[in-house]
Amino acid sequence: MGSVLTGFSLRLAAESDRTYLSRLFFLTDVFGDESQPVGDHYLEDLERYVGRWTPGQGGVIALSPEGIPAGGVWLRHGPGRPAFGFVAEDVPELVIAVENRYAGQGLGSSLIDAALTLARAHHHAGVSLAVDFGNDRARALYVKKGFRSLGARPDLGCEAMIHRLQNPPH
Repeated sequence: MGSVLTGFSLRLAAESDRTYLSRLFFLTDVFGDESQPVGDHYLEDLERYVGRWTPGQGGVIALSPEGIPAGGVWLRHGPGRPAFGFVAEDVPELVIAVENRYAGQGLGSSLIDAALTLARAHHHAGVSLAVDFGNDRARALYVKKGFRSLGARPDLGCEAMIHRLQNPPH
């Protein structure tokens, strides 16, 4: 997928990345603070977001200049989808995390761009996501990248957001 930031690279996620996607999902659950316990429904959510993900749904892994996994993004759609960011069958939910040591370098922005490119290639109507209450830094990035709020989901502790895509007719 080419270069992102100086020396960083992106590549499509493969089945062999499932363990790393599990780590990234853990980071999303604890807001990047690895000393925190996971949420009450962590294992169930992990199964839905990572266990039921397939490479055909789309994903991208970021690598540092040294080839170290630095973060990733994946799209989740199809059967067994979680409710957090669900808005419609033809709108996959984006899941993203960046390793703390690479935060603040624009990697999240590059990963979102890559996810939007994947979604367009698959002719999705848009991409949704769920941002947990209190995750203001992530929310600000999503707004900057063109996501708009669909409203709070207090029962789930998050806000649903969507980025509508302009796809050429096929």
